[in-house]
Amino acid sequence: MNALATKIVRWIESQGPISVAQYMNLCQFDAEGGSYTAHQTIGRDFITSPEISQTFGEMLGLWVAQTWHDQGRPKSPRLVEMGPGRGTLMADALRAISAAAPEFLDSAEIVLVEASPALMKVQREKLKTIGADIAWHEHFDDALVDRPLYLLANEFFDCLPVHQYVKTERGWCERMVGLTNGGLSFALSPDPVPATVIPPTHSSAANGAVYETAPAALALTEEIARVVESRGGGALIMDYGYDMPGFGETLQAVTDGNFVDVLNEPGDSDLSAHVDFLALARAAATTGAAVHGPTTQCKFLADLGIGERGERLIKSNPHDARTIAAAIDRLVNPALMGTLFKVLTIVPKNAPQPPGYGYD
Repeated sequence: MNALATKIVRWIESQGPISVAQYMNLCQFDAEGGSYTAHQTIGRDFITSPEISQTFGEMLGLWVAQTWHDQGRPKSPRLVEMGPGRGTLMADALRAISAAAPEFLDSAEIVLVEASPALMKVQREKLKTIGADIAWHEHFDDALVDRPLYLLANEFFDCLPVHQYVKTERGWCERMVGLTNGGLSFALSPDPVPATVIPPTHSSAANGAVYETAPAALALTEEIARVVESRGGGALIMDYGYDMPGFGETLQAVTDGNFVDVLNEPGDSDLSAHVDFLALARAAATTGAAVHGPTTQCKFLADLGIGERGERLIKSNPHDARTIAAAIDRLVNPALMGTLFKVLTIVPKNAPQPPGYGYD
């Protein structure tokens, strides 16, 4: 049992069982043992899309440039990336923006939202020669709501905490983390949650059904959409997830590329859950903003021109042709990342249709 597990056990012994969402927060953000605040796990446990091919970040940079241009090139835009990992996506995006719309960067403020001190150091090193002033924020906060917002969130929302509810004979009960023989274990709350917690459409679920919801993700999406609607800009959310209602638990833990027990050695693995894109879309729509998608990553990137970009790269680097082609195929192949990963776009209600949806 590692130090964080011991800390959580003592917490439960004194306070009682905690929710799955509380457990995820402790695993990720505990000051001494959290995977993001105390360790640098991005890149160790997951290979994210920007690390697979430079074309991914370039496509997102071109999306920003085109969206900004289509909206009349508003002054003083703010480019924000949520959870920027090693900084690779932002580096590739800025290179593409600089080539396609250098005037965007003349007055743009660039912000990376990052909770990990270790990753901030990696990002600063990666971006130190990029030729742009970059600010870091620990959270998406009130300082980021006063300008046109162009926001990129790739593989960020899957890390936000989820609550899990299980249908039982006595009603929907929240899944908790408690103790069995001194070790961490899952259990159900003895009393069912109020009916208002569960969507009415779920009332006919069979016993044993699991309903996951991520209030933090919904609140953040609504906040971002409100800024986009009032100030202009656009938000692009890309992640693995689902776009149809249903039941099931998706919480997972990964260590060194392998799936492990969620309760084993907390803080030493990356915890994540599949994103409910329909729920995010509904949250964004409550602000009056226009919501496009969710669609699949393969359709979105194809419409942005990732195939054509790949062909140009291969022509310039013929010796790397097989590697370049394989990397792009991994991003867009429906059997790999192409359909598992979804894309949701938020723009002001009167804005032109954003790039990436020309196939509709």
